[in-house]
Amino acid sequence: MARVLVLSPHPDDEAIGCGGTLCRHSAAGDEIRVIFLTSGERGSRVMSLGETASVREKEAQAAALVLGIAGMEFLRGPDGRLRSSAELVGKIVEAIEGFRPDYLYTTHGGEAHSDHRAAFRTAMSAVANAPRPWPAVRLFEVWTPLKEPTHLEDITPHVAAKTRAVRCYASQCDNVRFDEACIALNRYRGLMHGESNYAEAFVETVLPRPRAHTPS
Repeated sequence: MARVLVLSPHPDDEAIGCGGTLCRHSAAGDEIRVIFLTSGERGSRVMSLGETASVREKEAQAAALVLGIAGMEFLRGPDGRLRSSAELVGKIVEAIEGFRPDYLYTTHGGEAHSDHRAAFRTAMSAVANAPRPWPAVRLFEVWTPLKEPTHLEDITPHVAAKTRAVRCYASQCDNVRFDEACIALNRYRGLMHGESNYAEAFVETVLPRPRAHTPS
């Protein structure tokens, strides 16, 4: 049984970016945990910040049941202003030390959303400063498609479950039809980069040597 840790900038990124792969892990009996770096409180045009955060956390719990996520934690960082601080990196180092994941998933460093780039920097700094053995790090796409993915995961058997999980985030699908967009991208990946019908794309990273963290 493998251990899987996901660093998700907002509630929904885990479902959109790697929901099908998480279903595959769950089906294999792997243990999955997700750390939400923010609660996405700025993700509504009609609700207050507090109400939006509460709604999105509840949506994350509903999606977790679909994806087979065993545990989750909300760090409640500032949505839209997330920074890869030494404090945040330290919390992720502690999570890695305590859970010892075999795989760590997070957003890639070229994402258009600044919170997603901060999640990438946080993950890379935390892994580099955590004790070995390091987890395999897989970077996924949400807002910005990867230019050169290095790994494709066939999610064809899990597309329906992934779609249900993304639709658990009704507050976000009301803003943008993420359910349609991400499945269309998965279809493109499957057809153009392999023989599967649907696939999620990742970059598997080469980790740097451990170094002191520089806040950003």
